[in-house]
Amino acid sequence: MQQPAVFCVGLLLRLIFFFVLRKFLSFLTSLSTLWLLLGVACQYVPPHAFWPAGFVAMSLPGALLMNAILLLLWLWQRPVWALGPLLLIIVFWNQHTRYFTLNTPDADPEPEEQRIRVLSYNVRVFNVYKHLHADDPNLPEAEMQWVAEHPADILCLQEFYNEKGDKTWDSRQRVGKEQKRQIYVGKALTNSIGAEFGLAIFSRFPIVHKGRVAFDSPTKNQVIFVDVKLPSKDTLRVYNMHLESMAIEQKDMEEAVQSEAGLKTKGRTIARRLKGGFIARSHQVKRLLAHIRESAYPVLLCGDLNDLPSSYTYQQLRGELLNAFEEGGRGFGVTYNGKLPIRIDNQFYSERLQLLRFDVLPQIQFTDHFPLEATYVLPSSSTPDE
Repeated sequence: MQQPAVFCVGLLLRLIFFFVLRKFLSFLTSLSTLWLLLGVACQYVPPHAFWPAGFVAMSLPGALLMNAILLLLWLWQRPVWALGPLLLIIVFWNQHTRYFTLNTPDADPEPEEQRIRVLSYNVRVFNVYKHLHADDPNLPEAEMQWVAEHPADILCLQEFYNEKGDKTWDSRQRVGKEQKRQIYVGKALTNSIGAEFGLAIFSRFPIVHKGRVAFDSPTKNQVIFVDVKLPSKDTLRVYNMHLESMAIEQKDMEEAVQSEAGLKTKGRTIARRLKGGFIARSHQVKRLLAHIRESAYPVLLCGDLNDLPSSYTYQQLRGELLNAFEEGGRGFGVTYNGKLPIRIDNQFYSERLQLLRFDVLPQIQFTDHFPLEATYVLPSSSTPDE
């Protein structure tokens, strides 16, 4: 008599378990759906108008991951209910490809079409300060040589540094003149010894026009641009950007998660800095896009966005231009060389350009950013400039 009783009790407990599990999964599915929809909607809300939207949009990768996990759980528990998470993945597939892609290289262009090889890199002032190269005294020279000898036709460098006349630090000479590249430097500041800090664009194509994108508020962050004349007689506009920094130190993140006291003090500091960054970049991207829309030429935009692919800033740029990682990248495309696996460096381009290849170079670890390398063509069907 005991065996049937034990069996009935076990069956009852199992039914209760699956009933509770399904209720719990249903609750999580509703929560995940609401989170995902809200996160996507907040990508279109300018943080300068409503700053909490920046935090909700930043959390969107968590919603995408949670929805994917729920898809697998429903397939195991009740496959028909997996249609909900699956539908969300299909509808918001372009959100997933901002973080992971499996593109294949495009076919080679016609032989007569001009290939444009581009390198975008946050060079971290070429590690000029001792604390940046304390573990490897040869790091600055190795980095400078790698950048100078890179075969790219166009180099967009952020956190640029130049010290005129110095054998190691004269980057205008080493990256520019010695490699037969023209240069435009957007100086953010000049220190007491005359060294330059800022942005730089180097080009093997003739620079026919250059300038800056003016921001409303004073900031060391900036955007510069050049118009280069290609051998085909077409003109390409190249922007180099370094938008407002997140201003978050890795040690602050570590202290915030180590203790409750650290979470209260450092957590507030981190949140305040994130808020300030969201607002500043939403203003900056507005001015940048207004400038891009006035360009008579196809546009290539490179640089350090200092924002995630789920952000308002990224969404605004993605609404006007194609993103090289999404169109030609492979894998996760992480560009930050640190403990946070994030992608904050980008190349965007006009539809008139054709992307042949795009790569993040994680093997190049001179700074806290990885270089981005891409090859484009401007198809011959485009009308040459008069």
